[in-house]
Amino acid sequence: MFTQAKLIITAVVLAALIGLGTWWHLSRVHAAEKAVHAHYAVVLSEIREKTAAAVTAFRATETAWRSAIDKEAANGQARIDLARHDAAGARTERDRLLADVARYRTAARTAQHSSAPTAGPTTGDALDLFADLFSRADARAGELAEFADAAHAAGLTCERSFDALSRTKPATVQAPQSNQ
Repeated sequence: MFTQAKLIITAVVLAALIGLGTWWHLSRVHAAEKAVHAHYAVVLSEIREKTAAAVTAFRATETAWRSAIDKEAANGQARIDLARHDAAGARTERDRLLADVARYRTAARTAQHSSAPTAGPTTGDALDLFADLFSRADARAGELAEFADAAHAAGLTCERSFDALSRTKPATVQAPQSNQ
């Protein structure tokens, strides 16, 4: 009986030790799971913070780009408006010069008809040709100048917009570092 009791006690002690070992192992596994979950929560929090910082930095950069583009567009439009105003002034001056030429033409014809006829060629034909050539050349030069001014202003706006975007560097955010 003694051997049988010894066997039962040994089995009970062995079962208690196995149960205690299992309980200890499971508590360690549970503690490790808690540590992993805590670390995962910290990593997720860092990722959220860095993502929010990156989004904020990108939005700031995008806002800087947009304001630079808007500023250059406004400046370009002001240059185009100034060129149009100058072209209008040039057209007014052209109209004044054409009126002067018309007056000179009229005065030359009046002087030619009031004087005695001469043996040489009439000066009215050359004056008419010159006046017509002058008015056509001036009109075409005005058109070309207006186009050139608009193209120049648009080109300057494009170039300055590109330069403004090149000067504005995008914000950089460092990647999260792992704690391994």
